[in-house]
Amino acid sequence: MRRLKRARDLYPLTGLGTLVLALSALALAIGMREVDLVLLGAGAIAGVALLLSLATVLLATWRVRAALRSMPPTEAPLVVECGFPVRTGFWLPRLRWLPGAHVRWRWLSPSAKVRMVARAARLEEEAMPTSRAWSERLARRIELGDAFGLAQIALEREEARAVRILPSVGGLKQMHVVRTLAGGSDYSHPEGSPDGERIDLRSYNPGDPIKYVLWSVFARTRQLVIRTPERALSAARKSLAYLVAGAGDEPAAGAARVAVDMGALGGDWAFGADGVDEPAHTKDAALEALARSADTPREKGGLGLARFLRETASSRASRAVIFVPGKPGPWLDGLMQSASQIAPDATGRLPLDFIVCTDGVKPRRARSRLGRLAIDAEDAGSDAPVAADELEQVVSKLARLHARILVVDRRDGRVQVA
Repeated sequence: MRRLKRARDLYPLTGLGTLVLALSALALAIGMREVDLVLLGAGAIAGVALLLSLATVLLATWRVRAALRSMPPTEAPLVVECGFPVRTGFWLPRLRWLPGAHVRWRWLSPSAKVRMVARAARLEEEAMPTSRAWSERLARRIELGDAFGLAQIALEREEARAVRILPSVGGLKQMHVVRTLAGGSDYSHPEGSPDGERIDLRSYNPGDPIKYVLWSVFARTRQLVIRTPERALSAARKSLAYLVAGAGDEPAAGAARVAVDMGALGGDWAFGADGVDEPAHTKDAALEALARSADTPREKGGLGLARFLRETASSRASRAVIFVPGKPGPWLDGLMQSASQIAPDATGRLPLDFIVCTDGVKPRRARSRLGRLAIDAEDAGSDAPVAADELEQVVSKLARLHARILVVDRRDGRVQVA
């Protein structure tokens, strides 16, 4: 199959060119037999145009091949964020000396939109990746053709260059929500650590922050009383974060990147993602896991969560923040399967908090309980907005796990409790 594709790429005529060749040969044959000067002239003109197109494409191919052979290898890795154009340093000649010739190319892997920028005698490449990736090679397809569309030759070039494409953060500049989910408590306990909300009271002691004094109580009783944190039964000491890969997961990857970049996971944390075997404990390793998760087969999304929790959970209390797509898919069943292997905490709930990430929600006529999340359906990134029905399906299924669910819009950073 690969040989057939290669042979087709090197076949110099397009479908239109093959048709013109056949009609030209037919016109010449009939014209010579019938001594029809009109058919002879038409066949000859078509044949000459076809020969000029072939000559143009063959000369263009020779020139481009020469430029590729003389191009030095690029050793510097290409690091870019999805949705942002970048000059890669790759270029090809403009072929201005060859009338009618044109050259264009695209990325085969990873995925990116490519724009050719004319500069002097060169066409310089400007690429804008559309999805995250972590690759050691960059493959391009170069197409050389003529102005009439009669001839074309395609070349595939693979470059040994590291490509690091990170997910876009969009409007998510911070991720305080992760710290809120990872810390705190399920309910208070008199012998726990004071890490909950400031709802307990005690007498004022020298050195206590004055801003926590209850002045209304002082006005009535003339006694200084301050607010103190409630004592938590199982305050989280270790933060765990996990990215579930699936269709429309770029917003979730962007939100997870913000959590890692901004240090929102705290001092002791672990990060995992579908398609990545080892948990990450450093920022660089976590970003690599984020990018590599894009290669996860769709049918395996969500299946690695249970193993990740078994490997990273310790004797200290910990909660896991799970970043999931806003669009349903096979990952949802895989996640439910993994959740069935996780033991509940002392409150009877799973020690999981879900962050459902979208690039906006398409509104619908019938308002639902998620209707307040609906915004204009404009495409602001590599993933289109999800439909309100799809988002509600995801939230409804996750709600069966009795876990806290937040919906985050990557476009403007809006956070809503589902």
